[in-house]
Amino acid sequence: MINQEMKYPGATRVLVWRLEEDAPQLLALCQQRDIPCEDLINKPVKRQREMAAERLLLREAFGRPAALSHDQQGAPRVEGETVNISISHTPLMVALALNADCVIGLDAEQMDRQQVLRVRAKYLNTSEQQFIAPDDLPAHVLAWTAKEAVIKAERNSAIDWTDGIRLEPFAVDAVETLMMAHCGNRSYTLTARTVDGHFLTLALPQSK
Repeated sequence: MINQEMKYPGATRVLVWRLEEDAPQLLALCQQRDIPCEDLINKPVKRQREMAAERLLLREAFGRPAALSHDQQGAPRVEGETVNISISHTPLMVALALNADCVIGLDAEQMDRQQVLRVRAKYLNTSEQQFIAPDDLPAHVLAWTAKEAVIKAERNSAIDWTDGIRLEPFAVDAVETLMMAHCGNRSYTLTARTVDGHFLTLALPQSK
């Protein structure tokens, strides 16, 4: 069910669907709201849940069933709409960000994702490893979401996670953490909020 709609800087809306329903329940909700879902029937259950929740969020955002497609870089877009969107999934949540004026990137991760500690050298550069302590799980998860959100905003999955994106030092806040990142000649403001045991991080390009 949709349990939260939030406003972020830059006139960005973020809609969150908490995945409490099983796949048949989500498909039934799609049918009740005239959202096509026949193509989901033969997909794995995990994908059924994610994609059905995506379509329900898009229905809520645009007031009508909306067809989702992807451009050559894999970035999502809605047919017939010019609004910029970004989508993120976890096993417990689907989140959708919308902004009419600029490209955005959104990433959600569970706050207890221990795996990020073991692979820190694969996404933290030398400078970041200096200000993020090896055992600081919240800071690691936030750094991961920040870099993933920037990659989505850049529409370029080939960016190097370590030196291709540079995070400025940040302090983790229990409710909302503000961060800065740089990628090439672009800078991003990142807003990370705590939502249902997740960090939900939005990357918004700074105007020049």
